[in-house]
Amino acid sequence: MLDFKPPKPNTALIQVAKGLVPFINRLFLKGLTLDVDAESIARLKKVDGHPTVLAPNHAARADPAVMFCLSKRLSQQYYYMSARESYGKGKFDGLRGFLMQRFGAYSIVRGTADRNAFRTTRELLSKGNSSLVIFAEGEISRQNDTVMRFERGIVQLCFWAVDDMAKASVDKPLYVVPIGIKYHYPQDMWGDIDAALTELERNILPSADRTPIERYERLRRIGVAIFKTLATEYQYKVDETLPLDVHIQKLKEQILSHAEQIMGIHSEADVLTRVRALKNLVDAEVYKDIEQMTEYERKIHEELLQKFQRFYPDLERLINFIAISDGYVAEERSPERFLEVIVRLEREVFGTSKIRGPRVASVRVGEPKNLRECYDTYKAQKRETVEQVTLELETTVRRLVTGAS
Repeated sequence: MLDFKPPKPNTALIQVAKGLVPFINRLFLKGLTLDVDAESIARLKKVDGHPTVLAPNHAARADPAVMFCLSKRLSQQYYYMSARESYGKGKFDGLRGFLMQRFGAYSIVRGTADRNAFRTTRELLSKGNSSLVIFAEGEISRQNDTVMRFERGIVQLCFWAVDDMAKASVDKPLYVVPIGIKYHYPQDMWGDIDAALTELERNILPSADRTPIERYERLRRIGVAIFKTLATEYQYKVDETLPLDVHIQKLKEQILSHAEQIMGIHSEADVLTRVRALKNLVDAEVYKDIEQMTEYERKIHEELLQKFQRFYPDLERLINFIAISDGYVAEERSPERFLEVIVRLEREVFGTSKIRGPRVASVRVGEPKNLRECYDTYKAQKRETVEQVTLELETTVRRLVTGAS
């Protein structure tokens, strides 16, 4: 029995929060503004009043705030599916979870048969007429121009809701809407970037190695130093004849294999799939409802948690670096890409990072897809249809992100 956090939307509280957005924005988001074009607004208004899944990419922690601000802009009220870990377990986290539920959020333990979350999703879509926000990547990419592979379970849940409608003889559309979010800085950020590089250099490079070089080379030098430290930690043998990007991917593989070995599992899947599987495995155990357990079950549960502690830093490191590659900044030396990589390096070196400067979030909405129109195809070829619609959604979001300015 999973510790489920159901949605408890409070319209009055949501309206108060929308009124406080400017204050909260300045305090926590350094002045985030939305750029939404008329075509995107028209598409969102088109599906207003119909059951809809809004499927944005997940490039930054500010994405939920962007979607909340979007709901304010359109005078709409959204539900939000969010990872169980977002609600936390501490006192302060408890307050945050309380507010999230009142704003329409509900929890899901990813990668599990979270029946409460599945049932809630199906009921919201089949019995209601609201919009539901689901980040289909399932994890934050932390890269403005990167859209990771979408989880197929999102589309599957939508088709299950269509099944429920069909059984109840409810004839109404169910839309899936691709949304691209991309951030940029409206002011000069190079001073902040140089200061961040200096702080990283001071913490990881000997004074003799802090020679003045071009900005990108400084960033790469820091990255190489961190890589070499991690290579030593994980006993990874560096072959100087191979390019750095190959080493980065091989080190990810070695860290992942180390975590899998501790857990006693083996997989031939790609790195992203395996990282997701490990993260889901941990979440499924961490967020179990221990009140329903016997003493013996609690004992086994605690033993598993102690086991997880051995590789959890490895898992967090993989999640932090999962989408990164050598050359990401080199191919486009923008302030946004510099700061995206700097944030990753800061999280690795300092354990945390900070928001710098005001940002503009460009939101672009693709053409809504009515799943009722391909329901007959789904009934004949369920797996293939889910895969096809998921790929279409992912491809459209990637195009929207690429085209956003």
